[in-house]
Amino acid sequence: MKIGLVLGAGGTVGLAYHAGVLKALHDVAGFTPDDADVIVGTSAGAVAAAYVRTGWTPDELYQVALGTHASVDGLSMEELDGRSRAILERRFEDPFTLIRRAIGSAYVAGRSFVRVPAPMLRAPAVLQRAFPGGLFANAEGKRRFAEELPVGWPERDLWLCTYDIHRGRRVVLGRPSRRPTKGPLASLQQAVLASCAIPGVYPPTQVGSLTLVDGGVWSTTNLDLAAKAGCDLIIGVAPMAYDTVGPLPNPLMQLVRRVPARMLVNEMADARERGAEVLLIRPSAGELRIHGSNLMRRAGWERVARAAYESTCDLLQTERFQPLLAAKAA
Repeated sequence: MKIGLVLGAGGTVGLAYHAGVLKALHDVAGFTPDDADVIVGTSAGAVAAAYVRTGWTPDELYQVALGTHASVDGLSMEELDGRSRAILERRFEDPFTLIRRAIGSAYVAGRSFVRVPAPMLRAPAVLQRAFPGGLFANAEGKRRFAEELPVGWPERDLWLCTYDIHRGRRVVLGRPSRRPTKGPLASLQQAVLASCAIPGVYPPTQVGSLTLVDGGVWSTTNLDLAAKAGCDLIIGVAPMAYDTVGPLPNPLMQLVRRVPARMLVNEMADARERGAEVLLIRPSAGELRIHGSNLMRRAGWERVARAAYESTCDLLQTERFQPLLAAKAA
């Protein structure tokens, strides 16, 4: 049986959610993420995917979310707060710089959400330098990826999703290319940064001729890739959707998550038409109250991770997830 693991977008809150879900999958179902034949990661999911594919255990990711990992041992509260703030490090110090970056960020955001290739509308390089996109830098992410992730890609399939704003298409880094090139277009560290480059918030990542932003622009899960890879069983973790079994979230939360939820349903239907069994793990209404509206917040990750762990442990006992348990027992 070919197993695909799909880890979706969701900001820092989504990363904490992944940590709780992956630990529950390991503890209850005996599923180690790195055992998946294909791992597809988008934005926050790209971070989790890169870490588990390069040797980090679900327990280590969970400790990071709880703030108890060895990497923070010995750090003062001031140092921890500095690292936390560096997730959204301001790239402007005066009104003039703010205006320049706001104009550049608006351009990047506009090109990101208009899904048509328009080479003639590409701003000249001199203008892009004068009006750089990205009001903030992910300095903490860049530091951690450089320290904790290798430059090279793992041997087993790891596909990280990005979006090229000038060609108006999804770019999957790490996936074997049909072109006669050697290896992926970017280093693993570059690919993770590119997949997390929220348009207008962070600057795009330049990889060759590609100008890449967050893969969530195309799809918050990109679950279709696992289906096209021929996976028989797909485990999809979707922090930006919501569980439709049981009490639903309030109408406003449903509206905010309407597009990701509908897209996920369509991707799941396509995967099932291809013969795949799809198991989705999404936040419950109760968990979404813990997630809140700021998906890039710097605090409260431990509550998100613990709630995700408990909810997933319960979910794994339901009839829906018997195929996963049976597959691991076989």
